[in-house]
Amino acid sequence: MTKLTYSIIASALLSTAMWAVPALAADPGSANAGNGESMRDVTSGDYKPGRAKPIALPKLTEDEANRAAPLTDEATAVKSYGIVGRSADGKDIKIDPNETLKDLVIKEMNAPAEGQKSENSGLSGGEEAGRQVFGTDDREQIKNTKTYPFTAIGYLEGKSKSGSYGSCSATLIGPRTVLTAAHCLYSHEDKAWLDDILFVPALNGKTADDAPFGAFTYESAYIIQGFIDNYQGFYGSVVPWDLGIVTLKQDVGTNLGWLGYANYVDLGDFTANIVGYPGDKPMGTMWKATCEVLAEHIATEYFQYDCDTYPGSSGSSVYAYDNGSKQRVITGVNVAESPDANTAVRLNAINVQWINSLYK
Repeated sequence: MTKLTYSIIASALLSTAMWAVPALAADPGSANAGNGESMRDVTSGDYKPGRAKPIALPKLTEDEANRAAPLTDEATAVKSYGIVGRSADGKDIKIDPNETLKDLVIKEMNAPAEGQKSENSGLSGGEEAGRQVFGTDDREQIKNTKTYPFTAIGYLEGKSKSGSYGSCSATLIGPRTVLTAAHCLYSHEDKAWLDDILFVPALNGKTADDAPFGAFTYESAYIIQGFIDNYQGFYGSVVPWDLGIVTLKQDVGTNLGWLGYANYVDLGDFTANIVGYPGDKPMGTMWKATCEVLAEHIATEYFQYDCDTYPGSSGSSVYAYDNGSKQRVITGVNVAESPDANTAVRLNAINVQWINSLYK
């Protein structure tokens, strides 16, 4: 990984006020450490270690970024934040944006342009933070995955249209709600959804016995409609919509906990943590990367950083510790690589509201 040397791609939307972290643990956006009780999945799927190939991080090039024009038509922009999904029994799902989401999209499209503020956001690296050494692999293995917050982070796999399996990383953000990247759930190449999706929290090795809490089957998977509708044959055309949600059949978070998520309008310099399952490490092992995210590389729709990632890291949450709420809060989802940096879709006000509409 080389040092970050170029500015983030220009943003089409403008951020609004910080989405406050709710005070109640059951509310969307707040963190929960779980009750600490052990559990096994009572609806366990057919998890077979080693069958999945890590899904590659899509590549962003400067040329693609320049070709990805922002949406200027209100109707198209609003439609882009609809919900499209597929249930485990093969039924297609389509939900129009709710009124709150519509109002946010229109408001941000018509808001006056403002520069990115760089004041301190109140975020720190938390207990997981470490010093980033550029030019070397500074990732650290999480050897005890059965402690929070690592119980809320897991290995995600699904079966493609061709029958092959692909793997990503994902994070619990509610009792049954898992946050990941859209490209971990839907393939533009196949024009199809992945099926047989399994979430394996706290996986720590290459055998089924290394899944301390079991493998959890899904009820449905969802992505932002713009990830499909706005695709122009290259990934740069849809990176702002590369977010996905998996709803599990079983309540997992009550026992294992979940991370918070929020939009910070003044997101400034902070130390990011990215925890997941990179494919260049031993199969099924969890690894942590930390790095500084600079305000100058933060835009409204996404931000960039020097954290080391690898295929399999797609869908990992990018989180830090909120000193005010005393919670670990997700600010983005790791989705792409480019010549000089890696990229996360930012959880701005619109994305937070979209996630809230699916929270369970």
